[in-house]
Amino acid sequence: MELIVFEQDKAYVQRSLENGEIDYMEVASEGAETEFFQYINSRGILEPLADTYPLKKKKSDVPLWLYIASDLSLRLHGMQSFHGYPLVIRTGGLLNALGPKVGRKVLHPQTDQMTIHCPGFNQKNHYDHETPCDQDFLRKTARSTSAEALMGWYNTEVPRLLKEHGLFDPEGIFIGDASYVFVPDNENYEGSVVMLFDRHNHPVDKEKLTPAELRSCRLRRCYKWVELIHTNRAGEFFFFVGMHLGSGKPHECPILYGLVEEFLRVVGPGVMKWLILDRAFLDGDRMAHLKRDWGVDTLSGLNSDMNVLEDDRGLLKLGPVA
Repeated sequence: MELIVFEQDKAYVQRSLENGEIDYMEVASEGAETEFFQYINSRGILEPLADTYPLKKKKSDVPLWLYIASDLSLRLHGMQSFHGYPLVIRTGGLLNALGPKVGRKVLHPQTDQMTIHCPGFNQKNHYDHETPCDQDFLRKTARSTSAEALMGWYNTEVPRLLKEHGLFDPEGIFIGDASYVFVPDNENYEGSVVMLFDRHNHPVDKEKLTPAELRSCRLRRCYKWVELIHTNRAGEFFFFVGMHLGSGKPHECPILYGLVEEFLRVVGPGVMKWLILDRAFLDGDRMAHLKRDWGVDTLSGLNSDMNVLEDDRGLLKLGPVA
């Protein structure tokens, strides 16, 4: 039996970094990744997700559940390119969790170097596989998947999965938010738009600015990102249960309430009890609908010029409020 012992030596690691003696550093530990994939694999999560994935191929030698698992592993490692897949497989915990049917790590008998052996999923190639599937398969599958269909799939299947496994906090706190995602000024970013922003990255109307104010603004290409997040009072976790990425021009308010409505249709009443929003999402009719039809209370700030704010200030001057 071969025993490998690891010793924590922060000073040695720091010296190695300063001297440039470390070629690669991982952001996800092998142990944590192994536990994560063991959890979702032992509970039969991958295959149901693959069954509903919005890409149906007439024939595929590699199962879609492996694509989903491989893509998750790449994201856990912060890897943006599929070319990094061999490195992620070698240093991560995916193979440890999925077992020998996907691949295994072995020591080379002559060099004592760790190598990867993967049986593959077809008999077309007779060379040794160092990854469960080819990185080109991952790239083509991602390219063939419609971005809009992918977000729709996530917004329905992930909430359904979280509810099935009892992962929603009983207090039912959800947060809605929106922001801009800036990209290089390249027309190849499909669906992006060029808008005028001030120095705080807030969109502005050119017609309402003075010449001095206009000089401090600049045109930027962007998308609009709208998200619906679930968390608990202590902020111990957060789940993205709804997301939208599209043109930066449409107002975020109807987009966010559309995500909320879709989520409620998927999980049913009783899961969402509190919805926390900023003032950009103030909409009396939609808030009343959530309260009346779904039992959801909405928390938000008030604009300084709103009558309801003046009413509240007047009530406070009358004395203690129960």
